[in-house]
Amino acid sequence: MSEAEVLEQRRQARAAKYLVDESLVALHQKAVIALLDPAEAKHVREQALEQVAKWERGHLCNPRYVQAWRGILNLPAAAMRAAILRDDAEGVSLRQNSPFGFLVSGSR
Repeated sequence: MSEAEVLEQRRQARAAKYLVDESLVALHQKAVIALLDPAEAKHVREQALEQVAKWERGHLCNPRYVQAWRGILNLPAAAMRAAILRDDAEGVSLRQNSPFGFLVSGSR
């Protein structure tokens, strides 16, 4: 494989990861909106905590994410928003291991 082909594959991989990261940010923005809505907050928080508990019971996720998400979901609303949408490597990592998958289909 030529150097140009390798560089093109890397560019394509970065572009694909960017799209995934952007969709995860959008999902988590949706989660934050729901968590800040008095009519939805309790139910959404309970579903997310239920997912975290399922991860823990089934050893489905690294304990680091279980602890992190449990802590985030028990924060006051403003702090929870900031933690969910943080724009650093840890924020990206947390969003890739999200308890909000139930929001993708729109069912709550």
